[in-house]
Amino acid sequence: MNPVYYLYIKKVYKNDLGKIRHWDTLTVAFDQGDIWVRGFDEVQINSIEIKGIPYKSLFYEKDGKLYLLHSQLPDQHIPSVLWTPIDRALPIELPAYNHNYFGSKEAINMQLIPSENERETAAVICAVDSLQQYIETAPAIRLKKLMWVLLNNNDVLIIGTPVLPITGTAYWRHYDFLIPAGYDFDLSIFTEMLHQKMNVTKDTYVIWNTNNTWFSVLKEVLQPLTRGSFRMTLNRFSEL
Repeated sequence: MNPVYYLYIKKVYKNDLGKIRHWDTLTVAFDQGDIWVRGFDEVQINSIEIKGIPYKSLFYEKDGKLYLLHSQLPDQHIPSVLWTPIDRALPIELPAYNHNYFGSKEAINMQLIPSENERETAAVICAVDSLQQYIETAPAIRLKKLMWVLLNNNDVLIIGTPVLPITGTAYWRHYDFLIPAGYDFDLSIFTEMLHQKMNVTKDTYVIWNTNNTWFSVLKEVLQPLTRGSFRMTLNRFSEL
């Protein structure tokens, strides 16, 4: 039986959970100034997204108690809280704005919609196997200027041009947003404000899905795409 994993974080750091909001197996509970998240599988709990969340504690459940990850000693009892799906508990929030400068405040509800505007592809998410098959015979110059990161045991994100000739989901870049090819925000004039809200420190890429969910990747975890970095990363990931 697979263990049940938990993440604990203070409510003040709630925005750091945005990068895992698209994992629809997760549920969230609020306990005064604390936030609990559960429903992770083993790959997720060891993922780059989780490692990139600061000020957190990770636990696993055993015999009705919580143990710190990699510890054999119980730490505390399972919290008695009400659990809610993560996309409901953590909706995307935008600042109020005064569009007409008349003192009125309104909420912005931005959605991704199909767009006929052609944009240059700036990134691709593809299968690990597809990249592995291509990279083994590709000339080094073909990989130059490309950055990459392993998202999970199935997918990788590649950023840069020229795009590799492999099958995947293409994205165009607007600020540090990576938006699916053929889509744009319906209220595109507010994209800059949304970016400022979601990426204050400008240290992440925010990758959008067509269903308006998103996740983020720290820029610092990206590395140059080479055969060496690819093999080393896969070997390290397989040891987790």
